Parts: sequence; C-alpha cells; structure tokens
Amino acid sequence: MISEEPADLQATIEQTDSGEQQYVLRALCDHLSGIREELSGIRTLLEAGHAASEAMRGQAQAYLEAQQARTQEYLNQVQVEPEPDFYPFVELPAGTEPRDLPDGNRLFTLPDGMILRTTDDQRICVIDAGEQQVVTPGPDTAVEVAPGRLYTLVESYLSATQEAAGISGLPAGIDPTAMGAERFAVDLPEGIRLDVDHRERFITLINPAGPIDIIGIGRIEGIGETIVVRLLSGGAKGFQCGQSGHGGLIEADGTIHLGLKSGVDLVIRFQGEAIDDDTSENGCSGQCGIDCEERT
Repeated sequence: MISEEPADLQATIEQTDSGEQQYVLRALCDHLSGIREELSGIRTLLEAGHAASEAMRGQAQAYLEAQQARTQEYLNQVQVEPEPDFYPFVELPAGTEPRDLPDGNRLFTLPDGMILRTTDDQRICVIDAGEQQVVTPGPDTAVEVAPGRLYTLVESYLSATQEAAGISGLPAGIDPTAMGAERFAVDLPEGIRLDVDHRERFITLINPAGPIDIIGIGRIEGIGETIVVRLLSGGAKGFQCGQSGHGGLIEADGTIHLGLKSGVDLVIRFQGEAIDDDTSENGCSGQCGIDCEERT
C-alpha cells in the first residue's frame, strides 16, 4: 500500500537534492506516518473502551436504583413490632398484652388468662379464674402472684422518697421502698430493717440477731427482747430496747424519735390525724401490755 506523503514533507523533499539525504528523509516520513496511524488506532480503541465503561456504569447505577426502590417498598410493607413494655415488671411471659389505663395504672393480660393490674399504692391486683386478690411485693422486688409463681418488679417502681415515707435522717444512699398501702420499708446499716405503717401508726424494727420491736404511741411491744417504757409530760413516752440497744421517745401526736444503737438518729412522722391515746389516769391506754414506769 502506497500512502500519500503530507504536503509539508513533499515540499521538504522537493527542496533537497536527489542524493542520499532524499532517501533518508523519505524513510523518516514513512516511519512518522506509520506512528501517526498507530496512535490514531490506539485513540479509537481508548474511546471505544471509555464508551463501553460508561455504558456499564449506567447499567450498574440503574440496577442499584431499582434494587433500592424494591427494598424500600418491602420495608414500607413490613411492620416492625416494637419491644413490649412490661413496666413495672422486668419481664412477663411471651404473648402478654399490656394496656395503659385512664387512671395511670397498667393492666397485663397473660397468655393463660391471668390478669395483673398495678395499683396506686404500688401493689398488684391479681385476677385469676374469676377470683381477685391484691398482693404486696416482697421480699425485695419479687411479687408472688400465685403460689410459686413470682415476677420481678422494676426497683424504681417501689422506691419512695423519704418525705413520702415520713422518714428523715436516713444515711446517704438509703431510700425507703413502698411495700403496700401506706407502708414503707428501709434496709438500714448493720442488717436492721425498719417498716413504717402509716395506717396503724407504728414502726417495726427487725434486728439481725432476732428481736423484733413494735413501737407506736398506742402500741409498744418487744418480741424476743424487753422494752422499758416511761411516761413523759404532755403525753409523750420514752422507750429503751434491752437487747438491741435502740431507744427514743414518742410524741403525743405519734411522731417517733428513734435512736439506733449504731448511732443513726431518725424521725418518723405519720400521715393523717394524730391518735388520742390519753385514755387512762396515767396517760397509758394499756394496749402495749407492758407495765409502764411513769416519770415526769
């Protein structure tokens, strides 16, 4: 194949003599023409490859967009069930249906038909086989809704402030626990448990060594130990627990000033109206069953 020489190369050749230089220049021109044709072919291949890549990228993008659209459509059709809210219970059997009541309490229908309902005083109403009972949590956060059938309550559900329990002077980090209707419990240092009953207006001290002390303006009783009671002016009473070492006084309105052997001093104030306990000549009703030593 004979290719035509470019005009500029022909002019160059024509201006030279017909000697050896003419043949060298012609050979050089032929070589350069070949290189130009090869570069042109490479450029064509590169352009074709780029076009093919762009076409593949477009197809991949269209595929991804189609997949995303199908995925979103599927997610829109799927309803993700939220985790069941069993508060104030930590956990209940699978399939339990919780419901919020207008009064702020909650009702739970268990798979076997048992119904649990919270109450305003942090107890649990149990309805089973047509029978209804109200159970009090304990010990700790466990609540027995049926013989041998216990569930655990969230600790914060049973916790109460010192003001609500009517107790002041508790050590830092110790809070009362609501145990029922107007009843609170506190775990004190050295294993002592204090129960406060606002309805009956007395406290119960359960000592780790065994003695139990029931103290109130209308009732002073020691179980497993002797409590010495003395009458004070104005209808107040002082008391001293023989074995446990606790002591204090009870004001005429029922307020108890309690000094524990450990050095903790507490004041328990009962809710509601004070009880008029001045029913005898010496100001003692005799309900405690203890011979009082009157001191003024």
